[in-house]
Amino acid sequence: MGLLDTKTKPTYSPIPDDRSAGSADDLLYDGHQSDLDHSKSRSSRKKFAVFAAGGFLALLVYSALLVTATSMYWKKERIHGANVIESPIRKYIEYEPKFFKMTKLAMDYKLVGEPSDELDQRWSNLMQYFYAQVPASYMNKLGREKTGIRLKNGNYLANYAWVHQLHCIKRLHQSYFPSRYFPNMTDSERELQKEHNLHCLQMLTEAIMCKADEAPLTMIWFENSILPGGNRTVAHECVNWGRLIEGMEQVKVDPFEPGLLIHPKFGPVLPNGRDRVLDDRIGYIFDPIPLDRDQYP
Repeated sequence: MGLLDTKTKPTYSPIPDDRSAGSADDLLYDGHQSDLDHSKSRSSRKKFAVFAAGGFLALLVYSALLVTATSMYWKKERIHGANVIESPIRKYIEYEPKFFKMTKLAMDYKLVGEPSDELDQRWSNLMQYFYAQVPASYMNKLGREKTGIRLKNGNYLANYAWVHQLHCIKRLHQSYFPSRYFPNMTDSERELQKEHNLHCLQMLTEAIMCKADEAPLTMIWFENSILPGGNRTVAHECVNWGRLIEGMEQVKVDPFEPGLLIHPKFGPVLPNGRDRVLDDRIGYIFDPIPLDRDQYP
């Protein structure tokens, strides 16, 4: 027998390069797949790449839309403030940048300048919003329905903080000119006036610390003073005043309407409307005691 027996069958058979070759056969065939499977693999990889690219593109579009929608939502919500508390006039609170004007003399001040009929009228225009009404549902959330002052329409009497704070500035301003606003004051009235002014200063201090206007007033030197001063002509984050007044027009209450305010103990507050002259022109009470609403419901 020779070194090579041509009659002996080979110990292996080549895997045919056709559809009969399975994946297991290909792995056994020196790790090489058939040309047909290579074609299938390339096609599958191409389809997967297209699918992956499409999915990635869809993800990018979705992410962009989500970010845009979220940004638009927060931008819209941001103009109404932080919404930390609930307020019946929240929808009328919109913020915008506003530059304060530099003023030099008292005659330039619109609300705290030298007394005049025009200045007093400007204050009257603001103080018409001193009394307002809030819904019964709001009073219910506060748990104050029993102690609140209920109006005939079912709403409750209220006083928004901003207008009360302005009232305090008005009182402080008027105290500088007692001969015009409080002529012939008695000693008792002077004492009440001092207490009222200190109350107002406390309320304004709390309001300023509460709001904390973060606008930086850059400092400048003056030609005629050694002391530095602030340049207040910088943008402040301010309420859109027109929008606020629009809302207050919807909720303001005229306290001079006859029969509107009736004290459970003392009776009508202003039975003759605007013709009634109140005894307490200082508008302040020492040691105020809430009325017992069980005794005077």
